[in-house]
Amino acid sequence: MADLQALDERILMAARGAPAALVPFFHVLTVIGGGWALLALVPFAVQRATRAATAWLFAAIVTQSALVSILKHLVGRVRPCDALAWCTPIAVASPGGGSFPSGHAAGSFAFAAFIAVRAPRWALPALVWAALVAWSRCVLGVHYPSDILAGALLGSVVGAIFARRSLRA
Repeated sequence: MADLQALDERILMAARGAPAALVPFFHVLTVIGGGWALLALVPFAVQRATRAATAWLFAAIVTQSALVSILKHLVGRVRPCDALAWCTPIAVASPGGGSFPSGHAAGSFAFAAFIAVRAPRWALPALVWAALVAWSRCVLGVHYPSDILAGALLGSVVGAIFARRSLRA
């Protein structure tokens, strides 16, 4: 575990605030990726043709969020911005609470995986979006890279499972 922590800290040190010119962009991504982007799905929730798929997507997001909350409670990892003197958060306040896994990464990758299965032509933009949202958490200093990786894996699995089930419903 000490080796993983050391690797996490080295990567985080390189990522935090870099590149400086893009910090405002990553701040916007982290705000939108915190759940605000889901508002864009409301029109799909009210249209008859897309209502069922959108409900499945919302169910995937709620499920991954519940799993993230449970894991954060069980693991209890302190955020780097609360644990490391050199890692003050950039452009955001410390969210507090647990660090592992990243909820932003899990949510954005649940969305991306769902889209990749249901609408493959949108897979690449969705996955790029998810990766940028997830990475924003390291750039801003509020998550370790391994938090991001774990959240991305969790979200991807949940999103893909719900998308496949939605196709059979």
